[in-house]
Amino acid sequence: MAQKRRGRPLGKTKKKPEPVISARLPDYVFKSLEDLAKQRGRTLSAQTVSAEVREALKFWVNRHAISRRHNSRLGFAIAGLADCVEEITDKSWVDDSLTRQVVREHIEELVSHLLSPLSEPVAVPANIKEEAGQILEVLKHATGSRRFAGTLILDNPGLAMIAQGLGGGRVDIETRPELVERRKQQKGRK
Repeated sequence: MAQKRRGRPLGKTKKKPEPVISARLPDYVFKSLEDLAKQRGRTLSAQTVSAEVREALKFWVNRHAISRRHNSRLGFAIAGLADCVEEITDKSWVDDSLTRQVVREHIEELVSHLLSPLSEPVAVPANIKEEAGQILEVLKHATGSRRFAGTLILDNPGLAMIAQGLGGGRVDIETRPELVERRKQQKGRK
């Protein structure tokens, strides 16, 4: 009869534990984290609050990995406007056509105001137009209005996070660390 091998299995390495941080939170923030955990159907425990904090920090890091402050302010202004309209109608623009129409009209007006036309037209180079068009297609894919086959792999974690958020987590979009690293290296060479 063969004897069992003792010791660490060959080829397997011990996983390094993830860092742990400690932070003091105002009571209202902690209460909000508990409320978020409840809304997501999680039972309340230290682990669920920790999971909410982890998700919030990942969101914050990914969101700011691609963003410049003026773009973040534009996104938050649009989100704030949509939130306020939903408060007025007491319905979601996702499900209610009246709310959707009001949100759409006011966002179009806000964006038109903030991105008012330039005094002279600018010719957009074809490569920039193409790359921006590809990003738009990714966001359309996330909302379900246009679907790509299989899993969409992006080298931009911030864009992947936004697309996942738009799709409500129902779309197959992922990032791979090696692609993200290559993107950073290419960006550093420019």
